[in-house]
Amino acid sequence: MRFPGRTPPARFFLLLCVWRLVPRRDATGTEEVVFGKVGGSILLLCRNVSKEATEVLWFQGDPHSFPPLFSSRVAFPPDVRFSLVDNSSLSITELRAQDEGNYTCKEVLNKTDHEHRVQLLVASPPQSTPKCWAETSSSGLMLQLVCSWPGGYPHPTLHWREEGQDLENSSWVLSSTSSSDTHVETLNSSHLSHRKVFKCVGSHVVRQEEPTCTVEIKIPSLESDPPKTCFVGDSVTLTCRVTESIPSARLTWLRGIAQPGAEIQPGGRYLIAQEGNVSRLTIQNCSQATDGGCYVCKAQNPVGLRELFVCLTVKQPVNIVGVVGAVVVLSLLAVLTVTGVVLYYSPRLCLRGAAFRNHDSGDVLVLVDSDDDDDNDNGEEEAMSSSAKQEVLALVNGSSVRAPYLNCLMEGDDGEQRGSGSAEGVRGEETQGS
Repeated sequence: MRFPGRTPPARFFLLLCVWRLVPRRDATGTEEVVFGKVGGSILLLCRNVSKEATEVLWFQGDPHSFPPLFSSRVAFPPDVRFSLVDNSSLSITELRAQDEGNYTCKEVLNKTDHEHRVQLLVASPPQSTPKCWAETSSSGLMLQLVCSWPGGYPHPTLHWREEGQDLENSSWVLSSTSSSDTHVETLNSSHLSHRKVFKCVGSHVVRQEEPTCTVEIKIPSLESDPPKTCFVGDSVTLTCRVTESIPSARLTWLRGIAQPGAEIQPGGRYLIAQEGNVSRLTIQNCSQATDGGCYVCKAQNPVGLRELFVCLTVKQPVNIVGVVGAVVVLSLLAVLTVTGVVLYYSPRLCLRGAAFRNHDSGDVLVLVDSDDDDDNDNGEEEAMSSSAKQEVLALVNGSSVRAPYLNCLMEGDDGEQRGSGSAEGVRGEETQGS
């Protein structure tokens, strides 16, 4: 019996019998993921192996494209790192990064084959500990907690905690993002307070311990230089620095009491430069009418804000030439005054020197006011040396001096007279001897 365009019944029956005799391959099988550590060991299990299995084969990659890696019946070129355990599971020691991949365990039965697929990931944990810090969002109002733990494979798991509770379940978390080795939490600033502590906890598939890092947020602290003085027409720079702030603070300058709340914008006579935590406000061409007074340095972060007054005094310039001239004149007057006082209280030295210098250049006239009228020379000498004399006036080269200074001169003359008398006596003795 033939059917037009169809296979005869006998041939159709024969083909059906052949298809049923061909062993059916299990296309689905099972699959699992295991992790191994570089340099460590791993055991890949071939699950649900039947006791009726005639052979167990292990393949790295697609079993239909690559030759067997290991067999329970056939001896392959040995690799000491590979071995069979219980004649089914594959053991790998001294794991390397190139050992990573898909492995297939094939169980050969009389009628069917059973395959079990295993994905091996050779992991390497991060060598360091997590690093965490706080940042200010682009809007300047929100706090961002950043935790990073690079260097591991696969990527670690990171999460933030506050007082032992995960922040992911907190109502004041606005957003949570993770990318590779970094995890970021964005928090509402209304729940923040000074010195609140947050903790980041990291975990990895091949690392038992969970290392942590902490962040303590702080309100900004400010300091400035002492009050400045600027002369009209000159320039002055006011400095404000942040000594402590987590996260970093935004620094602005405001006009003080005269214009409260008015932020100074750079431009014109005002220059603002910020380097790190230091902000400098430079005022050019100081004006006594508009620039004098106190300025406000404002530092703000999501935790809070601080303000600090920096005061400036504007003065008229001083006449430097006049000041220098006055100082010179006062110095000269002081020198002259000291010289006059020295001459007034100690002129004896000057007169004695003048007497020695001008001993033969003039006459000395001595007037003595005395109670004794004796006219002989001995009486005059006694009157000059007596302490009872009240006033003695001497004219030395046309100058008048008091009695003490006259005594000084007279003592010098007496010495000379005694010297000359001694010399005459010596000459007289020599004449008598001859």
